[in-house]
Amino acid sequence: MKILMVTRETRSDQRYGLGRSLAPIVKEFQRRGVDVDYLCQADLGQRAILWQHRFQRFFSSLPGTKNTHTHFPTLFQVLLERINMGRLAAKLAATQRYTHIHCHDPYIAMGLRFFLRFYSDCMPVWGVTEHGFGCYTQAIHEDGVHLGHHVMRIMRRWEADTLRAASWVIAPTRRGILQIAQDLAIHPLPANWHHLVHARPVVNYYSRKDARNRLDWNESTIYILSIGRIAPVKQYPLLIEACAKLELEKELQLVILGEGNHDTLQKLAQQHKLPRKILFTVTEDVSLYLCAADLYVSASASESFGLANLESLTSGTATVCTAVGGVPEVVKDGALLSEPNTNALAEAMQRMLNNRTLRETIAQRGLAHANSWPDVIEITDRYEAIYRQATTS
Repeated sequence: MKILMVTRETRSDQRYGLGRSLAPIVKEFQRRGVDVDYLCQADLGQRAILWQHRFQRFFSSLPGTKNTHTHFPTLFQVLLERINMGRLAAKLAATQRYTHIHCHDPYIAMGLRFFLRFYSDCMPVWGVTEHGFGCYTQAIHEDGVHLGHHVMRIMRRWEADTLRAASWVIAPTRRGILQIAQDLAIHPLPANWHHLVHARPVVNYYSRKDARNRLDWNESTIYILSIGRIAPVKQYPLLIEACAKLELEKELQLVILGEGNHDTLQKLAQQHKLPRKILFTVTEDVSLYLCAADLYVSASASESFGLANLESLTSGTATVCTAVGGVPEVVKDGALLSEPNTNALAEAMQRMLNNRTLRETIAQRGLAHANSWPDVIEITDRYEAIYRQATTS
């Protein structure tokens, strides 16, 4: 086998995003002597990016793309960057003879499928992992790209057609794969559709004292940590509002490990009179912050899996998560679950911060649950079986 993994990520996205779950799989395949490469937007040439931007400006200027229920400029950007990655994957498949192309987005796969037509002697098997909860069309809508009803229907039809043509379709939870089938009206569930969890993350363990010393955090402050890119689906405004409702004896410090535009969130924190400015930072060692925090909180509106949540459990950190998407299936009783609204989240956080015994119990359950989670060797075995089955089908 010669495998090409394809994502639309930038290099910076890989710090907290999809790259964190894929990189260990790639390394394990390489350790086994399997040729695997990882393709992302950083691999696009300047000419390809230039043409992508030109097409985006052209489509955005067409009549009928203004003042509609769909935000076409952003939609064109989303689709073109993914189709461009599919084009590059098709080119590399032809020139470097990849046998398996794994598209981590259905619209990358749609681009791949289209451009493979221009390489008649290239016949790789290909499949898709859906990383949103439910169909990807719905996921991008929830992530802030507003889609009108007509456009949503067309895109769902494109997505369903692509998944039917794929040699495999994967989602990271059972609930997720069933939701995709429901969203796209694909019944019964095809035999080549699988739910395959992300491997147990490898974390660095620190004592609380050591972690706080390294970060220069003090014991007179309550540190609440959240992880993920700055995007609507992460619901950081909801988290800020919930923090503002907390009644604490110590001063609160909200820490967010995530890249993006922080200005709006800082202004919101000031409006809600948080005692300190939000600490935004980036790090290659997420575990250091998890081990130092009093509480890890995920306020997401939707999660297909929530790798940062599993990292929190693996680090032995007291965890609160909104009960959305695949999160309950992943964390089980290793986190305190909340409805995705301000009052419920604030109440769950307050319960945890008021009750040290509860925090320790939840943290111990989470650590035990994480320790029983499949490791990278088991998950890579599953990938390999899926790839080999696709070859013989």
